[in-house]
Amino acid sequence: MGLEYALTIRDDNNQRGLNVKHYKIRRLDNDEGYFITPRIKFRSLKELVSYYSERADGLCGQLTFPAPKIAPTRPELSRETQNNWEIPRDQLELREKLGDGNFGEVWKGKWRGIVDVAIKTLKPGTMSPEAFLGEAHIMKQCDHPNLVKLYAVCTIEEPFYIVLEFLEGGSLQYFLRNEKNQLSVQAMIDVCGQTANGMKYLEERKLVHRDLAARNVLVGQKISGVPVVKVADFGLARKLMEEDIYEAQTGAKFPIKWTAPEAASTGNFTVKSDVWSYGILLCEIFSRGQVPYAGMHNREVIEQVERGYRMPQPKNCPQNVYHDVILKCWDKIPENRPTFAFLFSYFDDFFVSSQHSYAPPTI
Repeated sequence: MGLEYALTIRDDNNQRGLNVKHYKIRRLDNDEGYFITPRIKFRSLKELVSYYSERADGLCGQLTFPAPKIAPTRPELSRETQNNWEIPRDQLELREKLGDGNFGEVWKGKWRGIVDVAIKTLKPGTMSPEAFLGEAHIMKQCDHPNLVKLYAVCTIEEPFYIVLEFLEGGSLQYFLRNEKNQLSVQAMIDVCGQTANGMKYLEERKLVHRDLAARNVLVGQKISGVPVVKVADFGLARKLMEEDIYEAQTGAKFPIKWTAPEAASTGNFTVKSDVWSYGILLCEIFSRGQVPYAGMHNREVIEQVERGYRMPQPKNCPQNVYHDVILKCWDKIPENRPTFAFLFSYFDDFFVSSQHSYAPPTI
């Protein structure tokens, strides 16, 4: 299966504010051309763009100039760290403390005084060097635009450091709760799709996150009003939970409100339990960062969910998203829950499938 393409256009004529519309570009058989509507076909993508640059012809507007490109993710700190990613601690400078996590602190820092990085420090005694390096190795192999990139580690002495790609917007939870960051429903849909895309990559590699939540999704720069988001902590959470470190060593509260019932009761974490957590994450997105199951304690949540209770539809959530996706993510039978491949496809095609956005001109 080849690459799929879409034409994304900012619709300034929408009366409800900034809007973005997506038009799926379809292929002719045998890759002999492309079209948005069968009425007119093009031999190349360049021809298609050139045509719609001169006329709207049924699109929401004529193409004017391309959206600014996202700054590419730095693939490595340097050539040396591609294979040898244990780096000397003195190459790092911790400049600004960003927060405290369950297992240590998070800092904004510099590598060799040049590259902005995020540095996570792990509390002494939390993990053995062998376990930490084993999980870091998995994270190092993961390379996807919607996963936070691991650059390097420092494990010669404690506290261990994990050196990550720095994203300027902080956690998605913090971003959503900031009143300055007003996202349109369409931007929220895009964020849902990006997160599903990162999780689809992990699903394909049979990797289980175990702690998917808005606090573990990071926000980068905005493009046309839509922030780039990346899933974080996808390796570390797995090992820490396996060793029961959430409570046994850090005294942290187990994230029960995000955890699938079968995982909470038996400790059986799977990709399908990640899908349950993804449903909770969607509620966080559409409720602008509200804590799930507001006013309910962990024990009450477990009891109510077992009896069949499900959180109601968030205020800003489209009805079809709630019924077609969120409730299905919360199916009591794990095997009945959708895959992340389906979830990504659903949100990626959302405005193509749910809106007849192409309007053929009146003849």
